[in-house]
Amino acid sequence: MQDNVTIAIIAPIQPEDFFDLLWQGVWEATFDLSSFGVEVQNLTAPDDDVSEQRKILELLLDSRPDAIGLMPVHVRALNDLIDQHVLRGTPVITFHGDAPDSLRAAFVRPDLQQAGALAGEVLAKLIQGQGRVLSFPGTFDEFHLAQRYEGFRAAMMRYQGRIDETPCFYRAQEPSAITAEFLKGLGPMAGYYVGNDDLVQIATILEKLDVRAPCIGFSNTELVRPFLERGVVSAVIDEKRYQLGYFAMQKAYEAVLKSREQAPLASVQIPAKVVFAANAAGAGDSLDNAFEMLVRQRTEVLVSYKHRLEEANAKLLDLAVTDPLTGLYNRRKFQENLNLEVARAIRHGPASLLMIDLNYFKLVNDRHGHQAGDDALKAVAQALQSCCRATDTCARLGGDEFAVILPHADSSAAAVVRQRIQQHIARTVVPTPEGGIAISLSIGSATLPDDAASVDTLIAAADAAMYQAKQESRLEQPPMASAREEPHRVAS
Repeated sequence: MQDNVTIAIIAPIQPEDFFDLLWQGVWEATFDLSSFGVEVQNLTAPDDDVSEQRKILELLLDSRPDAIGLMPVHVRALNDLIDQHVLRGTPVITFHGDAPDSLRAAFVRPDLQQAGALAGEVLAKLIQGQGRVLSFPGTFDEFHLAQRYEGFRAAMMRYQGRIDETPCFYRAQEPSAITAEFLKGLGPMAGYYVGNDDLVQIATILEKLDVRAPCIGFSNTELVRPFLERGVVSAVIDEKRYQLGYFAMQKAYEAVLKSREQAPLASVQIPAKVVFAANAAGAGDSLDNAFEMLVRQRTEVLVSYKHRLEEANAKLLDLAVTDPLTGLYNRRKFQENLNLEVARAIRHGPASLLMIDLNYFKLVNDRHGHQAGDDALKAVAQALQSCCRATDTCARLGGDEFAVILPHADSSAAAVVRQRIQQHIARTVVPTPEGGIAISLSIGSATLPDDAASVDTLIAAADAAMYQAKQESRLEQPPMASAREEPHRVAS
């Protein structure tokens, strides 16, 4: 996509230990997508303030970003504003918190049922598959809590008749209902499941009562970790908040592309992982043994997920290092490869750099339009790929500037490649409605160690040679359309 894309991301920032990883994922995706003209507005609101999120969404109705990524505070309270944005052509991606019945384009979330089932499997193994379990599911008005509990219940059903689960429901606004006296009055339990956000509060009470039954919860935060270290909490399920933020950004960008193609956008689920406390063994099976059993049971699922993740990462990496118009490497990848090749050349031998500029490119755009300009850039990219080795790095640095890194090539080898590119370009004609046009290049080369001793001096030397060639090219005639020429098809 050539145009700039503005994406507004709306999510809480407190508590910091919970949301820091999520925002790190958003920022990393912002960096990876910046070369595609993607700009991000980071809009934060208090964790439980629906009215603040409404204000932000109302303001965005005027500024009209290209897409919105939203972690809704309430399950349905924002649906009317989400729908307004979508009906005006702005795709909305919700993540972590669902927005049922809204017109959102996609929903990015951890695999919540899997996370709940994983918690149930670990807890069942820690209590040797029998005994009373007290669960704190949270309110079913919150999608992620309901989905976690559904997975947990499915795991418990496999132990029907051996595990007796007692759910404890209370309103999120009334956590004070859970007290030491209340838990003590329920009698001894074999284990505890905390699916809501009150793990620290419940762990504090269990420690006060000196209860050492296995306790499983969610969210590996700084407040929870001391209870893990002391063995009060046996394990937590971490739902990969970094990936949640990263994929929300990725899906928001895809939504902009898909909205222009009128194609549906699929939702994304991110598998959960288990974080075990090293000193939490001793309640039934050890956590190490429980983890080994889980790995054996889930090998096929994990291998399948690994393959899908590798494919997705490969696609993301390709997007992050590739120029979208020409398919060549972008400036970021060029700089990375040049650093490596110069370091290698300093130790083991020569390397050359070609800096390349398309002559009269502005004139091509002005006379024949931007499509002709794009076709000219693609023609240069095709020439570079045709004339260079697979081990060479061909890159578009921006505008009509290109570069080629030639590993293990001295100045004479660089001259051969430069001549080969010029000969290829001399045979190339770019088609336009008025007829085919010829294009020409100014190419400068420099070699390490003959002309330079570092990355910066190598670039400076090749740039200087290119500008000298550019001055000499001023004596040439600029490219002109000729209806008499049969346009040569330029591969895109």
